[in-house]
Amino acid sequence: MALVSIGQVENLEDLVRDLQAVHEALESSCRAQVALAEHKHEDAQNASQLSEDLLDNAMQQELSASQASEDALQAVDTAYASLDAAEASLSSCVAQPVSEDGSSPDCTWEHDRADEARAGVDQTCNAVEQARAALELAMENRMAMERRLEMSRQAATMAAQALAQALQECNARLLGVGQAIDLGISRLSAAQQALEAYLATNPVAADFHAWLKWDPVKQGGVVTPDVLRDRMNLSVEHRKMLQEYLYERNPDYRAKVDRFREQWVAAKGDAERNGVLRKIRIELCGEFGEQLARHALAPLGGRIETQGRTFVGENGRYTKTDLLITDLHVPVVLGRGQGMGAQVGGSLALEVKCGKAQYLYAQKDHMVFQAEGHKHADAQFTLCSRDIQDLSPEKEKELRDALREAGSPLIGMLPRKNEIDLSCIDFIRQSEEEQP
Repeated sequence: MALVSIGQVENLEDLVRDLQAVHEALESSCRAQVALAEHKHEDAQNASQLSEDLLDNAMQQELSASQASEDALQAVDTAYASLDAAEASLSSCVAQPVSEDGSSPDCTWEHDRADEARAGVDQTCNAVEQARAALELAMENRMAMERRLEMSRQAATMAAQALAQALQECNARLLGVGQAIDLGISRLSAAQQALEAYLATNPVAADFHAWLKWDPVKQGGVVTPDVLRDRMNLSVEHRKMLQEYLYERNPDYRAKVDRFREQWVAAKGDAERNGVLRKIRIELCGEFGEQLARHALAPLGGRIETQGRTFVGENGRYTKTDLLITDLHVPVVLGRGQGMGAQVGGSLALEVKCGKAQYLYAQKDHMVFQAEGHKHADAQFTLCSRDIQDLSPEKEKELRDALREAGSPLIGMLPRKNEIDLSCIDFIRQSEEEQP
């Protein structure tokens, strides 16, 4: 096995792409966070400036109120002085002697002046109280504006710190992801060089790499059953390489393999090991057959879906389509008749059945039912292992006719069940063989 395999290189490619996507998402998020922090900082600065303006206005109002209070006090003093003068004038008038005719002096004007002076005192005293109340209110307002300014300055300081922190964290994280991308690209380049060197000296591995990276467009022409048959016809070495590739690239497949390897190592005696082998043949071999078909056919289209549900009838029953290839890059012709071909941009649906001859025959009704899920595709077929050839001519014809009538003709191109079983079992036992 190469020090750097195809699957490991593709894992590195995925890692670099994922890191680049993370970098782009992080960069977008950072721009949004910094913009928000800048907006809040600007709002805080504006609020602080407004508070300063309000405090200046409050101080001016307090100054005016203080001056008004002083003016009111002076007016009181003036009013009391006028009252003293008026009362003194009234006293002088009243103190005059009675005239020769016996009439008292006329002090009406002095009385009026005294009354007006008393009224003036009352009025100025009221004005003083109002001025004092206005001054107290102005002082309270000024102190409130001072508190507001202090709070707004604190908020501005906090907003500035938040902006600086956002910039620092974003720059640090972007730098970290950028460094990881650079490291990933460096390792990917080294791995690609190592893989190319390995492929240059290992023709079997180079052929498998070419199989994985097949480009039907470059090949040109129409994809026929002969082309598909060649794609399914993997050698023993290539099947082993596909096992390794799936183990490295498919987490679900890797988990199954690891589970069976643990069971195989832990099995005691032939009975337990035979039980593990039986589960491998049932669970893993079918998965391997589907994966072989998937990687053989995936290059035909722009997108491939697995296990898509199609509801059949009105009772809620549904069938799952193993593979649906859409946006075909090249025309595909499976044979003559309707549903046996698809043009560029079309779609191809298929069911995958891997089993011995009697199993395939026993699955006839189920495969016919599953064919209902293929009819939305331009071309459809049922792909099975070459064990179909082991049926009697009558049963093989019966099975093929049933699926042809169902609209999903049966094509036996996958390796035989025994070959797939052996490939999977050898791969499970490989861990045991590698132990010292």
